[in-house]
Amino acid sequence: MPPPLEVTTRSTRSAVVVTAAGRIDLLTEQPWREQIEDACAEDSVKALVVVDLARVTYLSVGAAPLLLRAHYHCLHRGRRLRVAVPPGPVLGTMQLTGVAETVALFRDLDSALRPMVQSSW
Repeated sequence: MPPPLEVTTRSTRSAVVVTAAGRIDLLTEQPWREQIEDACAEDSVKALVVVDLARVTYLSVGAAPLLLRAHYHCLHRGRRLRVAVPPGPVLGTMQLTGVAETVALFRDLDSALRPMVQSSW
């Protein structure tokens, strides 16, 4: 049996970060989905919700579309969803399912947390 999925949520100055470690499939995705939904709906001034998938070993094609729903949920609440996903099988699943065409993907958490436009001031 695969190890259980671990999901944590923390706040930075500008983002709510949901980090997952382990395998995400239809049997394990519920806590991951709930924490992402809570982060998108949180009543705060945070502009970003960042989902960190760096320690995810498997993302099923059935669970990947949850990120699309989260993307639109965040937009509805005035937030932007970003996903930190290194090259590998999880990124492949996101490309295969079409999630990568809509959701903003970054190679790592630091990149996902960086402002898109940096002021020269």
